[in-house]
Formats: sequence, C-alpha cells, structure tokens
Amino acid sequence: MGPASVLLCAAALAVAGIASGSTQSQQTHTRTDHFVLAYPAEDDQAAQSFLEYAELVYADIDSLLDGALPDSLQVTLVSDGTSGSTDGAIHLSLHHGLELQAIFARELTRTAEREALGEAYELLAYRFVTEGLAAWVEARYEARVGTVRPRDMWAAFAYMQEASYPEYLASYDIAALDLGRNVVDAAGYSFVSHLVDTHGLYGLHSLLRAMPANADICGALNDARLDCDSLVDGWQSALDQEAGRHDFSNVPELWSLLEVSGEGDQRDVALRVYIQNPESSDYLFFVSYIIDEKRYEEAFPADASEFRALVPLGQVKEGEKLLWEVAVWSHTIQTWRRSGWQDQIIR
Repeated sequence: MGPASVLLCAAALAVAGIASGSTQSQQTHTRTDHFVLAYPAEDDQAAQSFLEYAELVYADIDSLLDGALPDSLQVTLVSDGTSGSTDGAIHLSLHHGLELQAIFARELTRTAEREALGEAYELLAYRFVTEGLAAWVEARYEARVGTVRPRDMWAAFAYMQEASYPEYLASYDIAALDLGRNVVDAAGYSFVSHLVDTHGLYGLHSLLRAMPANADICGALNDARLDCDSLVDGWQSALDQEAGRHDFSNVPELWSLLEVSGEGDQRDVALRVYIQNPESSDYLFFVSYIIDEKRYEEAFPADASEFRALVPLGQVKEGEKLLWEVAVWSHTIQTWRRSGWQDQIIR
C-alpha cells in the first residue's frame, strides 16, 4: 500500500469508526463456546479459518487480562470496511487477511478493558494506556505472521519529541493530532511493555483494578502500589536507550497557514505550506480539509527538500469554518508526519 492509499485509509478509519460492511444477500450464523458469529454466506471458507483459532485467542486474552472478557460476544465478519468493537460486539473485516488474528486479539483486548474499567474506559487520561495495552497484545500476534509494526521506534520518536510523559499523553486527542495516533499508541505500548517487564502480569492486573477509582494514571499506579515515579523514571530511561538506536535527524517537518483574500460573501482561500524534508527533494504532500462538513483530500507534488507552496482551496462562504491538515510520508519513521488539524472562521 502506497502513501496515498495509507492516508486515505487512515482518514476513513478516523471518520468511520466501526464499519458495517457492504450489504450481503445472506448471513450465516454459528455459535461457539464464547461467540455468536455472523458472516456472509459466500465467505464460509474464511469464517471456518477464523473459527479454527477464535476460541484459542479468547482463552489467551482472558488469561492475560485476568478473566475480564464477557462469557458471550457477538462477532460479525464483513467482506470490506474496517474493524472495531463496542460493548459486547466486534466487527472484523476479512480484507485484513493474515493480520486478522492480531486485529481480533486487539479488539478482544478493548472489550476486556471496557469490562474491567467500566466508565473509566472513556477517560481521555487513560486512553494512551488502554490503546497501548491493545497494541501490546496485538504485537504478540503480529509477531506470529511477521508483520510487527515499528512501535519501539515510534515510542522512541515520541520521547525525542518530549511527548512520552503521562502528563502530556493524558491529553490523548491533542497528542494524536500533534504526533499521529500510531506514535501516541506506540508510547502507550512501550509504557505497558515496561510495566509488565518490571512488575509482571500481576502489576498489569493490579493497575487495571485500580484505574476505575482514579482519574489519572499516577493515582492508579500508586493505589496499586506500583510507585508511579519509579515506574515512569524507568520507562523514560528505557526510551532514552531505544532512542539512541535510531537517527531521527531526517524526519520531515511541516507547517501550514490559511490565507484569505477577496471581498463579499465568497472569499478566496488558499493554504500556505512549508515543508522541510531532508529525506527527499521529490515527493508528494497531502492536504485534507473540511468545509461545511464535507471532507476533501488532494495530493500535490513537491520538488525541493525545503519546499514552499500556495495551495488554492477555492471559494468559501464568509463565516464558514474551515478545518485543514497537511501530511507527508516519512520513510525514516515509517508513518505520516502531520501539521495537525487547524481551523479558522473565514472573515
């Protein structure tokens, strides 16, 4: 999958959440010990392959997370769309192929977290931990098929950006806009990994039990008798060592400013884009913007490692709110560098 496809896919994930999949002519249902499985009749072979490991994955996740999974879950396989979960229900897209087992493990983890944490699962201050735990479990299964994402490197990059501290990561949405969700979730992954390395699964279970009675991760760690300061210091030391294994000097940087001109009800709007890209002098950058709840995405060529451009976005009604973001793929860190979403009322 090329950078353009990845960006479009990521945007779809951010907006769509759990996909319902395309309309199927006929649904088949199968019951196992812990699942009621629904799937398109034409995908019977894929469903049977899924059933070969579904109960084994359930048992593994339930053991890892101290018996937090519900006894019965609705699982729906769809031919396309995206994967995700809600309370008691999981949607899985068959287009994931060999990665489906890892994604199933991730969604089971999220389901177990909802059961264990209750309303605390929705706290933004915990999001980097809950998503980090889901990524930690997913990585265990990715390793089986050789598709492990470079989460340790992403976490080290967050550390180099001074963005790997609980106080910063507690503002999950802001951190994800600044660094990209892959990087923020990887920081959470490394936090969970360090917690388990230091205190074992007992430490993880103790933290999960303490989180519902707290509103921040340090309070929960201290209530679980895991000593937040000591754990965070050890984690930062581990991240510092990991950062020393990578060279981030060529990671692209980018900025964007909105320019409005003209008079009357319709104003001419353009985006002033600045990119420093030591990786290449010939690449694409991508502009996403939202006007009147309609989302647009366009790709543009860049022809210099220090690049400036004025990108016309057309005419926008005065008083309308415009949101925009610029992104460029980084080969160094194998993920997107983004300007972060910005917004402005057109005046």
